[in-house]
Amino acid sequence: MSTATAKSTKGSISTRQIATVGICAAISFVLMFVKFPVAYLGFLELELSDVPAIIMTLIYGPVSGVFVELIKNILHLATTSTGMSGELSNFLVSLGYVVPLGLIVRFGKGKKKLLTGMAAGTLGLMFMGMVVNYFVTVPLYMTLFGREAVLGMVQATIPAVKNVGSLVILGITPFNLVKGIIISVVSYYLYKVLKDRI
Repeated sequence: MSTATAKSTKGSISTRQIATVGICAAISFVLMFVKFPVAYLGFLELELSDVPAIIMTLIYGPVSGVFVELIKNILHLATTSTGMSGELSNFLVSLGYVVPLGLIVRFGKGKKKLLTGMAAGTLGLMFMGMVVNYFVTVPLYMTLFGREAVLGMVQATIPAVKNVGSLVILGITPFNLVKGIIISVVSYYLYKVLKDRI
């Protein structure tokens, strides 16, 4: 039985679990401001704020991971410049990773369900990223900064981008694939270290 399954079937939620989720949410919030110094397409930056949520998902189950993501984005509302739409987008895209991962690790069978869950989480992240960016994030950026300005930034890297659809497919989706792989690798090794200590 996995650590996540064992700890999530004890019955009631422990005070320790609540405290740990709160601490991880605070860490996740801080990590939102720690970005890699490379801005892909002129506006996409890689950060690892999903890692604490992934670890909570693996240890306590998907509900704990969802709460980490929710609290992180509620805290971020105090610094928002997107009228809450950025936080909503971040929350939904993050759920695309956390929920499939948590369900597979909790209910799946086999020794490779952790890796399977992370692969499914990466695919979920990519899918939710496509939906949210097409309908919410990219239109918001185009409203704030101008359609031609946003397309111009992206075309400097990917000339084939001509509209919102091609921007999402050719630009943002590959970025989310790389992000999914990176947060999976980081979370995997941190989980191996922390699973018996939390």
